[in-house]
Amino acid sequence: MLFNFIIIGLSLGLIYGLVALGISLIYRGIDVVHFAQGEIFMLGAFVGLVALKLHEGSVPYWLALIVTTIFIGILGVVIERLFYRRLTEGGGGYTVAGMSIIICGFGMSMVLMGIAFIIWGNESKSYPVEFGPAIFLGEIFLPRTYIWIAVVGVVLMIVLSLFMYKTKLGLAARAVAFSRETAYLMGVNVPLMISLIFGLGCAVTGAAGVLIAPILFAQIQMGYVMILKAFAAAVVGGFGSLPGAILGGVIVGLFETLCAGYLWDEYKDIYAFFLMLVVLMIRPSGLLGTTVKVKA
Repeated sequence: MLFNFIIIGLSLGLIYGLVALGISLIYRGIDVVHFAQGEIFMLGAFVGLVALKLHEGSVPYWLALIVTTIFIGILGVVIERLFYRRLTEGGGGYTVAGMSIIICGFGMSMVLMGIAFIIWGNESKSYPVEFGPAIFLGEIFLPRTYIWIAVVGVVLMIVLSLFMYKTKLGLAARAVAFSRETAYLMGVNVPLMISLIFGLGCAVTGAAGVLIAPILFAQIQMGYVMILKAFAAAVVGGFGSLPGAILGGVIVGLFETLCAGYLWDEYKDIYAFFLMLVVLMIRPSGLLGTTVKVKA
């Protein structure tokens, strides 16, 4: 039973980690929290459903996942270019326009949810995907769906890490995330890199929506709870830290699942925030966050 809970908690934790990773990527790029990430997650689930039904419904799930990830990434670039970029044109860049972008993010959240409601309605949509029967190893019960989520989640994180740390584009993106002014002086195309960072943040969040939809189904309200859990994961790991987002997601997923399994399942949505408060009291910067000390 414990091993089953660990597998489920790890799978859910990787989903939280992917969404938290998207939040942290965008935060590192523009120094502003993007509050529409929950709706990006929701759109990923619905776009994945549409992709599965293309070509007479014979599109394999893995291909739908790739198509959705690319589509949501491009959508993120378009949103950043058409809406958020215009708020910085008065000078000062993203830092000065931070509050305007936060407000715009809330508006974007409502707009995306409204568009999804018009297209797909308010009913939950099941995914036409079969992962096969569960795997039994003695008394250990392993649902294939959760195994798939865990494996693909790890692969996505590895691919993103390789891109960020082993390619020139990734190096330029990390330079912009570290200091936009320094990146400008080194000849980096900062606006382009910000669009890339924003697109990557949306892409991994959209992929998370496709991964979890076979379990939770696609529904327009699914982004609300997920964005809260992802924020909790990002805070636990250290807000703005990319490794911290992954670690925080895994810890929150495991803690939530084990508490729901051994304590009270009806309070499942509370455990993540309880853990977040405990971590903040012990280490305000999060597990992998950095604390800046200011000398008087």
